[in-house]
Amino acid sequence: MLDKLEKIFVILICTSFVVLAVPVGATEYNPGVQVGYWVEYGNFVTRGLGDPENFNTTKWMKMEVTRVVGSRITVHTSRTLMNGTFQDGSDYVFDAATNETDRSANATNLWNNYLMVAGNLTEGSDTHLILIIPEGFSLRPAAMFINKTETKDLLGMNRTVNLVDYYYSNSTYYYDYRFYVAYDQTTGMLLELNYSLTSQISPDANEEFSFSATDLNTKPKSSDNTLIYTEVAIAVVIVVIIATALVVRRRRKAHAVGFVRKVAKKNTRK
Repeated sequence: MLDKLEKIFVILICTSFVVLAVPVGATEYNPGVQVGYWVEYGNFVTRGLGDPENFNTTKWMKMEVTRVVGSRITVHTSRTLMNGTFQDGSDYVFDAATNETDRSANATNLWNNYLMVAGNLTEGSDTHLILIIPEGFSLRPAAMFINKTETKDLLGMNRTVNLVDYYYSNSTYYYDYRFYVAYDQTTGMLLELNYSLTSQISPDANEEFSFSATDLNTKPKSSDNTLIYTEVAIAVVIVVIIATALVVRRRRKAHAVGFVRKVAKKNTRK
C-alpha cells in the first residue's frame, strides 16, 4: 500500500518528472536557497478519477531547507491534517546543477524533484526536467523550459516568478491537457502548481489537481552563536587574568624596588 503522502500524488503519475541532466547553453545552475528557507502549501484542489485518499484532509504541507553544500540541497518535509494531526516527513536531497534527487525514481512520491529548480533562472532556461505527456494510451516526453519570467502579486507582495505553462490538445482522443507551475525566480522554490486533464466527450474522466504557497520564508536561519559567545567569554576571562597578573607583578616589583631604595637610603645615612 502506498504511503499516505505518496497517495496524494498518484494523480500525477502520468505527469511526473524525470531527470534531464545535460546543461543547456551558458545558464548557471546554482542553489537559490539557504539554510532556513521554507515554504508552506495550501489551497488544495483535487477532482476526478485520480482523487487521492486523504488529500482533502491536509491543512498544509511544508518544505524547509536544512542544508546546502555546493549544488546539493537537503530539504525536510512535513504536513498537518485538518484534524490537527502533525505528520513529520523525511529528508531528501536535490541537486541544483542536474535536478537529480534521491526520490526521482518514485513518480508518486509527494516530495519529488518538481518542488524546486535552480535559482535565478530566466525566460527560456531549461529546468532540467521533462514533463511526461499522456498521448492517448501512451506517454510522450516534453522538455520543460521556462516560458516566461514576470512579476506577480503573490503572498502579499510583488514577486518575480518563472512560469512553465504547457498546454496540449489531443484531437484523436478528445482531451485537453494543461500543466502550469510558477517558481520563485530568486530561490527556485515552487509557488504554484496546477494540472488538469479535460475530456471533450466524457466529463467523468476529467481530472484536476492544484495547490499553491500560502507562506514563504526567504531569510536564512540565524547561526548558532553559542560556541562563538563561549569562546569570546573564555578569551575575555584569560585576558583579565593575564592583565591582573601583570598588574600584581608590577606592584610587587615596585614594592620590592621601593623597599631596596629605602634600605639603601637608611644605610647611607648611617
